[in-house]
Amino acid sequence: MSQSPDGRPRGRHARPPSEFEIRWTRLAAWPRRSWRHRLAAAGTGLAAVAGLASAAVLALPGGGPDPAGSGAAIAVRSAAPPSPQGSAGAVGDPDEVIDAVPYFETRDPGKRVVKHVTNVRRSGSFVRVYTDLREEDENSRPAVDLCEWTTQFLRDAGDDRPRVFVHGESDGNGSVVLANKQSDKDDCEVAETR
Repeated sequence: MSQSPDGRPRGRHARPPSEFEIRWTRLAAWPRRSWRHRLAAAGTGLAAVAGLASAAVLALPGGGPDPAGSGAAIAVRSAAPPSPQGSAGAVGDPDEVIDAVPYFETRDPGKRVVKHVTNVRRSGSFVRVYTDLREEDENSRPAVDLCEWTTQFLRDAGDDRPRVFVHGESDGNGSVVLANKQSDKDDCEVAETR
């Protein structure tokens, strides 16, 4: 048997190195690498540390950017209805708007309309309200009410250009739009598509 420099047996029956051994060997070769490799590794490390630090700051209460540009906005926000942007729980989906349904319940104490809501999500600049209403409920009173309530919910939270889609279920067409507000002039009713 021959002596190898790293002390591991070589040959046809030798055990291949583990992933850990390969990485450790590469790490041990660090001083032999060029200055470009060192610079790239240092830059990657600094970027990772900066990303973790900014994520930690944003996770703190009040750590995000102040849209009004002053500390006075905090007092105003606490008196206003819950914000649809900052209300996602730490363990929940960041696109889910969890404060919308409680807001709807203040408008609908009997829960005749709210009982149809299955999910409220932010999708880019839009808020989408998913319901169990059917495709035939296009422009129905519950769909239009949900659209109007969501629009007011967003305005109360400081959104000056609210965009809302209320979706229903369909057998083969995905989530159909039952009501929407795509512009300031829109009245939450969808145009006739048939």
